[in-house]
Amino acid sequence: MARRLIVGAALAVAMHAVPASAAEPPGSAWNDVTRLPDFFTDNWQSRSRMLDVLVDVPYTDKARDYVARYKPVTDIPFAGSGCQSPGMPLVQRLGSPLKFFYQPGMIAIYIENVSMTRFIKLNAEHSARPNPTYLGESVGHFEGDTLVVDTVGFVDEIVLQYGALPGAAEGMGFDISKSIFGPHGPNLRLVERMRLLDADTLEIQLTIFDDTVWQKPYVWTPAQIFKRNRGENGWPREWTCSSANVMPFDVEQNRVILRDPVDVLKELEGNKSTSGGAK
Repeated sequence: MARRLIVGAALAVAMHAVPASAAEPPGSAWNDVTRLPDFFTDNWQSRSRMLDVLVDVPYTDKARDYVARYKPVTDIPFAGSGCQSPGMPLVQRLGSPLKFFYQPGMIAIYIENVSMTRFIKLNAEHSARPNPTYLGESVGHFEGDTLVVDTVGFVDEIVLQYGALPGAAEGMGFDISKSIFGPHGPNLRLVERMRLLDADTLEIQLTIFDDTVWQKPYVWTPAQIFKRNRGENGWPREWTCSSANVMPFDVEQNRVILRDPVDVLKELEGNKSTSGGAK
């Protein structure tokens, strides 16, 4: 009789025990994908500007001096003739559509238009000394329905926007020659908050921390909005590197002709001035 009571009690405890995965933070097990926000179905197309048109956070003295000396076109950085990535955060803003993938402990984001993939370690800590990369080292966790991603560890060559000159914005477009880009500090940190506004709308709010550029954290306003591509448009595709006018292809010579990006920008500005005068 006593043995039966012990076995019965053990069964009752087992039946009401909390599964191990439920005690762990979201993103720790395969079945967690069923209770996470559905970032994963199809892909996401940006509906926001690639660059910001108004940076109203006060600069540090060092950054203010840099901006005062900045020469549009001449000082603009380029990714390079080898289609080198501009790095985060710009690469994700211009590289949509984005495709999210999941496995326990990780979310990956394929950035189609640059053919790069970010890997976000879930419920983890940063390395003591992250290896500098173009995309940085990203760790993330869920706060309710929001994925919070913290990224550090960037190479010097990433393209960081400081601000914009008058006339940079034209509708949803952006005149890149009127944007101000500059170097980042050693402690550059990006914090993204990703959440679904509805079934087909993804919002990513970006905050940039760099005490060599801004006196306080800079929140990119407004947040970037993505719309879900469904059906055949929601499948990821292979991206082919192309630098457009910077690297035109000469059919007769059967090779790419490298041009100085500064000359290309000057040519584009000249064409704009001509077309503007014709109006």
